[in-house]
Amino acid sequence: MPSLRTALAASALLAVAAAVNPVQVQGQDFIDTATGKRFQVLGVDYQPGGSAGYNPGSGVDPLSNPTACLRDASLMQSLGLNTIRVYNLDPYIDHNECASIFNYAGIYMVLDVNSPLPNESINQMAPWTSYNSAYLNRTFAILDAFREYPNTLGFFSANELINDLTNDFNAPYIRAVTRDLKAYMAARGGRQIPVGYSAADVRPILVDTANYVSCSISGTNDGSSGGKSDFFGLNSYSWCNGDNFMTSTYDVLASDFANTTIPVFFSEFGCIQTKPRTWGEIGTLYSPAMSTWSGGLVYEWTQEANDYGLVQVNGDGSLTILQDYVNLQGQYNSLNIANLQSANTTASSLTPPVCGANLLTGGFFSNFTLPNQPPGVSSLIASGAPGASVGTTVSVTATSVAINVTPVSGAVTSNLAITRAVTANVPAGATGSATGSVAVRTSASASATSARASGASGSSTASPGAASKNTAAYGAGIAGLFMWLAAL
Repeated sequence: MPSLRTALAASALLAVAAAVNPVQVQGQDFIDTATGKRFQVLGVDYQPGGSAGYNPGSGVDPLSNPTACLRDASLMQSLGLNTIRVYNLDPYIDHNECASIFNYAGIYMVLDVNSPLPNESINQMAPWTSYNSAYLNRTFAILDAFREYPNTLGFFSANELINDLTNDFNAPYIRAVTRDLKAYMAARGGRQIPVGYSAADVRPILVDTANYVSCSISGTNDGSSGGKSDFFGLNSYSWCNGDNFMTSTYDVLASDFANTTIPVFFSEFGCIQTKPRTWGEIGTLYSPAMSTWSGGLVYEWTQEANDYGLVQVNGDGSLTILQDYVNLQGQYNSLNIANLQSANTTASSLTPPVCGANLLTGGFFSNFTLPNQPPGVSSLIASGAPGASVGTTVSVTATSVAINVTPVSGAVTSNLAITRAVTANVPAGATGSATGSVAVRTSASASATSARASGASGSSTASPGAASKNTAAYGAGIAGLFMWLAAL
């Protein structure tokens, strides 16, 4: 029988490794399972190198390099982000260190199970040709790779598979893949992680698409049989610099999803019609005007050829912070986090409508009979995906960034590090932010300064003393615990 010392030591190590509480879906809200508070997505799309950088078999993907993950997590923590979306992943390589680094920093992950490569996604023009056991084997492997991390927020079963009425026949395949993913997780036991869909912003079919994937075939939450989406993401760039609630058509989106029964958020946003982006939509997105929305993911973290980046990764691995990052940080710091975390018991207890043609308009595909599972899939679900490796959280021992980071001001930032979060990360300067992100520190001044430009309005800087004190107190507590254990 394990000794008390052994048991407590294991508990202490687990506490160091597992920093955040799992999040679950309740009605139209994401809810922190430990605190009961609402979880709003303050996130970014994270695919360094773009889709062209995905090369399975190379041993590399966005969550395989702990040095780069530590660099990026520290700056995301300073910015106030709590979620990343990663599009293209190799399920057969080790992600433990990167997932644990983001976990330690209070940052969750929502992950696509598909990739742009052949046989790794549903064929939009002929979905029946690609919906097979080989395809599902890989999607199940993605689940295995990430389902055990406490900071896995959800999985996207598909991305922009329907973009007009000529391919709405993909709708039942979206539900079929969702059904199969849920069945696979149910067979494994443990936490049942939410599965959702990421849609293109095609207004004539947007509401129909959302209604099709979020309704209940059985009249309940469907479990792992009906393929109901647990959340709905929208890739939208309708708010550009200078827009407002109405000119951006956010008022229409607020109205369209006023009665949603699942969480809805922007899975991509951030128009670049003019640069740098001022992010005026942040104050509206996280306001009572869009209270049924659950935030959004800014597109995107690294600067690629399409010019959407918040930061520029240089050839030597160093990083330059761009003005879009600075402006976004100022907007996040103007939020009221306490209000955002207030859960509405009515909103979190909603049940989905029963699927039927009455939910659809405009000639959208109305057959809710899902494709049967392909041959061999039931065996995969029962026995597990061959070659899959189940990820696990590991202790984070290195928290200091060894890579140069250059703010907009031009001075190289040093002593950059992540600090341990106990819940989801929040913007340090936001109202009601008791803990959360910390400012970027420079050794030259021995004090904390934000990564944003000093002249940015409506922003504030976290106290370095408070951050250091919290970190030191935590370390002292752990050290004291182990001294006590040694005396047992």
